[in-house]
Amino acid sequence: WRKKRQRSSVLFAKRIFLLILLVVVSVFAEDNFAKANALYDEGKFKEAVPYYRAAIDDGRYEPFAWFNLGNALVQLKRPSVAVVAYRRAVELLPDFTRAWILLGDLYYIGGDIGMAIASYGRAIELGEDSDHLHYALAECYLRGNDYTNAERHYERTLYLNPDRMDAWYGLADVYEKLGDYENAILTLEKALQFTATAGADVHFTLSHFYQEMDSTKKALHAMENGLLMMPENVSARRYLAQMYLKSGEPWMALFTLEEGLRHKKGKADLFVDIGQIYFSQKRYDEAFENYLSAWKLGASQGRLGAENVGHVWYNAGEEAKADSLYRRIREKR
Repeated sequence: WRKKRQRSSVLFAKRIFLLILLVVVSVFAEDNFAKANALYDEGKFKEAVPYYRAAIDDGRYEPFAWFNLGNALVQLKRPSVAVVAYRRAVELLPDFTRAWILLGDLYYIGGDIGMAIASYGRAIELGEDSDHLHYALAECYLRGNDYTNAERHYERTLYLNPDRMDAWYGLADVYEKLGDYENAILTLEKALQFTATAGADVHFTLSHFYQEMDSTKKALHAMENGLLMMPENVSARRYLAQMYLKSGEPWMALFTLEEGLRHKKGKADLFVDIGQIYFSQKRYDEAFENYLSAWKLGASQGRLGAENVGHVWYNAGEEAKADSLYRRIREKR
């Protein structure tokens, strides 16, 4: 029910494509560098590669040709070779900030956190102060369990771009790992105030934090707020129902689950959960109808639950009623 924050190479790979911009210099139309850029702009990355290599051999625009070659190789999903190209670009032009940043991204994707930090650090030394750069550094430090530096860079990210929900989650993750749930909660509450992209998952995560602090009422309230924003989230709905059961409020659990039946998703699971509550209350007729509804939708748990109701009546000496229920189960009616 609680969506895990994406912290993977996929996230950084997507962001790399947003950051990649070709370096364009004034060249003659017949120049290899210009031909390569034209092919790149047309999406012909593979065809652009030999022209970039020819431009490198020409030596006129060598650092920029290496950089653009790296961009093409990223597009061709050849990150290890792209690293070589970006490294050559910064060797020839040490203050090439964009190359340092993309080099850091590729090191991060490859799992070399130390080299990623070094590359990003060089970009900062050169005066770069973007939210992407600080977020990337924060992610690196978080991976390395350096929570002080992770916190510092997440905070800088949010100063530069308060609408970055991933940075709010990252900062909350830092506090969670430190066991500081109060600050984790304050962080996500600020996200709700300042971030247009904050959604139901923020409330679900807040609920988790409140539970860690043994604040059941606030945890329930946060889950309710999340479901108001995402009423079709079956996992969250079922989890909330379990929370109500644990807090001794089975009527609220039933209400929560039955409200979910108005939506198209996960109805079989909801019927099973409702049946289980009624069964535990010895309301066997209602339990049977909900189990049977789940079985009609193809849920094997619904059949097992319905059969258990039949067994109850059979063991109580109500063999005729049990046989009637077994027949309905077989015929799914």
